[in-house]
Amino acid sequence: MKLIITGSKGLIGSHLFEYAKAQKGVQVFGVDSVGRGNVSDYLSADLTDLGQTIDALDGADAVVHLAAIPSQRMFSASKTYNANAAMTWNVFEACARLGVSRVVAASSVQAIYTVTPRHPRQFPYFPIDEKIPVDPQDDYSMSKATGEHLGEMFAKHYGLTVVTIRPPWVARPEDLVGLPAEPGDDPVASSLWAYCDVRDEARAFFLAATAKLPAQSHTVAFCVAKDSVANVPSRELIKRHFPQAKIRGGLKGFDSLISGETAKRAFGFVPQYSCRNVTL
Repeated sequence: MKLIITGSKGLIGSHLFEYAKAQKGVQVFGVDSVGRGNVSDYLSADLTDLGQTIDALDGADAVVHLAAIPSQRMFSASKTYNANAAMTWNVFEACARLGVSRVVAASSVQAIYTVTPRHPRQFPYFPIDEKIPVDPQDDYSMSKATGEHLGEMFAKHYGLTVVTIRPPWVARPEDLVGLPAEPGDDPVASSLWAYCDVRDEARAFFLAATAKLPAQSHTVAFCVAKDSVANVPSRELIKRHFPQAKIRGGLKGFDSLISGETAKRAFGFVPQYSCRNVTL
């Protein structure tokens, strides 16, 4: 199996590259816009250009698309949206033309709630899941919502099998030292106190790229740690910040306010790392 990873020099991409290399029967190839290629396992390419994208992804059995401007306010709003939307379109278009049937694309929890919102976001229940409607409020979150719609279209009409993963705050192990901590006053700016260790997030993308899934399906999944980064119990956080929301299921202790059940059910992802037991 040849797995091509776009954004292979980024945080998740670099960890995924090393994780995939360690798996039997997997040939890994990275694509990013950093530096120069090295012939054997890395190509520098501008994925906003369809021709370069087709060239870069040729020969893949599966593609994990992580390349993106990773946050708002790094560049102008129009550049962030246009670049992210163009790269995602080009990856799907290239895979459809090349006959690459499996594409795993990175969205974000920000498709559901922008961390710099123009208007407050309320939620009808917790833990939230993929049935919560998207609500992008800026360039970055809108680019991720657009990517999700593209995944749906290319699965339904172009024959691809697509997994869209919505990471929360993705943390290196050293970022988690000192957590959990007292929660901030703004739950949305704090990403609902959700996170995922980068080692877990990288493994989630690999599982999504290799798991047996229905042909021409589109799976949208949050991939989050089991717990929050707050030192306040989750039910208390909900009552404090979202008093009108219903609390579903067996939410207890410091459980995450975002459900990871879809990822577990669809491609077997169960997080291994916690901020309450950091291993460096």
